[in-house]
Amino acid sequence: MSSKLIEPSERVTHVTEPLAPPSRATSNWTNWAWVVVAALSFLAGRFWVGERHREPLVALNEDGSASSLYRGDAVVVTAETVTLRPIQRTVDAVGTLHGFEELTVSSKVEGRVEKIHHDLSSIVKPGEILLELDATDARLAVDQSERSLQAELAKWGFASVPDEGYDLSQLPMVVSSRLRFDLAKSRLDRMLPLETTKSISQDDLEQAKSESQITESDWKNQLLMANSAAAVARLRAAELAIAKQKLRDCEIRVPTPTLTGNPQDEIYTVSERMVSEGTLLRPGTEVFRLVLGRTLKLRLPVPEVHSSRIAVNEKVLIATSSMPEGRVGRVAKISPSIERTTRTFIVEVEVPNEDGKCKPGSFAKASIQVGISEKAATVPLSALYSLAGINKIFLVQGDHVREIQVTLGEQTSEWVEIASPSIPSDSRVVTSGQRMLSDGAPVIERKLGQASAPESSKVDAFKNSPTGTSEVTE
Repeated sequence: MSSKLIEPSERVTHVTEPLAPPSRATSNWTNWAWVVVAALSFLAGRFWVGERHREPLVALNEDGSASSLYRGDAVVVTAETVTLRPIQRTVDAVGTLHGFEELTVSSKVEGRVEKIHHDLSSIVKPGEILLELDATDARLAVDQSERSLQAELAKWGFASVPDEGYDLSQLPMVVSSRLRFDLAKSRLDRMLPLETTKSISQDDLEQAKSESQITESDWKNQLLMANSAAAVARLRAAELAIAKQKLRDCEIRVPTPTLTGNPQDEIYTVSERMVSEGTLLRPGTEVFRLVLGRTLKLRLPVPEVHSSRIAVNEKVLIATSSMPEGRVGRVAKISPSIERTTRTFIVEVEVPNEDGKCKPGSFAKASIQVGISEKAATVPLSALYSLAGINKIFLVQGDHVREIQVTLGEQTSEWVEIASPSIPSDSRVVTSGQRMLSDGAPVIERKLGQASAPESSKVDAFKNSPTGTSEVTE
């Protein structure tokens, strides 16, 4: 048997062809298989973790042993009964404090400031002098008016300034003219009977008649001049009074209030001084600003909806940034009209300020007491659950809860009022675990005495539980 040698150049080289790539359908099925496996693993992990960390409820028996009450899907919660309590109803508003009266004192006359008696924050009473003007010219005017009046009185013999009922017939000049008239009339009366007997000449009779008429006219003229002199005397007296008033006006004094009924309110405080010594004042120049009284006024714009709830003499609690502890005032006045642009009406509150801690111009918050609700439904603040601006509570009904959206009323740091809807007084509201609840969710209410047990008792109880686990989650 012969064999043939193969030359290297004749050797056959076997080339392995590449494998065909997997089809697209096979790749998609593989990807979907991985997704399903991952999802199942996630769900299994969630179930396993939930089973390991679900908190069991443990109750203590009378002999001190522990027993498991629940280990299902229900949520363990705590609950409290709705409380009915009296609540003071208030209307809240903000406003600005004002003085009982705030006024600006101005000068009535022209003059130069000679002396200032009070300054900023001075406490002054009605009638006290605030400042004095140079009164030299005013005193000279008073002296001139007095001399002019005295001259007029002396000219006619007036003892004092005659009033409207003064008897002018007793003045010397009037009495003299009256006596002359009486004499002439008496002579005429004696001559008239002689005319019938032709015992007197006609010329003498005519002269006697003329003399009687002249003296009568002179007497009446003297009465008119006396009336004029009395009027001039009264004019000079008025000029003297004006001059004296200008002299008094050189002393700018604190005005006397008439609207206050409390003597404590008749005290002013200087809030601003606007002139200095040596300043030349014109009539109407502002010199001081004053705030009247120990009682302040708080003007509150209140919405129209509360117009029928607020009455005079209602108590008001006021607080400012400088006086957060607040103080009590009372409603003094209520505006009878509604502001058209803001739909509010003004409530004026009197605020006592004997200690002076409240300052006019301060921003103040006020709560006007408008009545008391004797039985208002309230729940603990922990029972309120808010989400996206919606307030709700959960009421326990058997082994389930009912979700209720509520409108809140008054609130404190411990409880909140449920304004609506109406809730039965014996209802129990969930106070913990609301995040895990929804409407109709099953719950187990944790009662008093069911919250704790010794570790050994818990372990023994869980060993005998249907789940067969002995792990206790605190």
